Amino acid sequence: MQAIAFECPDWGEFMFIRNCTAAVLAVVLAGCQTAVQAPNTASGKPEVTIRATTAAIKARLLSLALDKRFNVTKDTEYLLQIEKPSENFGATLLLGSRYDGIPAERIVFTFAPIGDSTRVVAAGMFVTNPGSAFERITPVNGGEGAMRTQQTLDELKVSMETPTPPPAAPVAAARKPAKPAS
Repeated sequence: MQAIAFECPDWGEFMFIRNCTAAVLAVVLAGCQTAVQAPNTASGKPEVTIRATTAAIKARLLSLALDKRFNVTKDTEYLLQIEKPSENFGATLLLGSRYDGIPAERIVFTFAPIGDSTRVVAAGMFVTNPGSAFERITPVNGGEGAMRTQQTLDELKVSMETPTPPPAAPVAAARKPAKPAS
């Protein structure tokens, strides 16, 4: 009777196979994608100027971010940073690491007050090893994500600059009480 021995591949061989697979997948996916340019703005990033205060804009952006399951990771006078774990399979495959296999999707909003308006510029990115000293940033200022961010900013501008109609006067208070029938 002969014993059968199984050999486990070493970690280096596994990583080589993973990296080769990721490289082939990246080339295939790059060939399938249509070229989407960055938004046509002064910064080349999604941006908008809204006739409102920074605080009002931040409050609305925060509400929208929470609806999309983002967390606030930094908030200063001129900056709002939100992020969530990426659900993008390609990003996880290409940008994950041994330390943290799931990269974060991060959006940084920068606010520049200009008179009674505020310029809002958004920068999207994937972050490998988020929250650690070994963060690695991959900017994403073009493509479908940037266009969605630009669309959200445009909708925010319209909603914040459109005046709300005044409430209607109550009709019931204007009526006189009816006389009892005899």
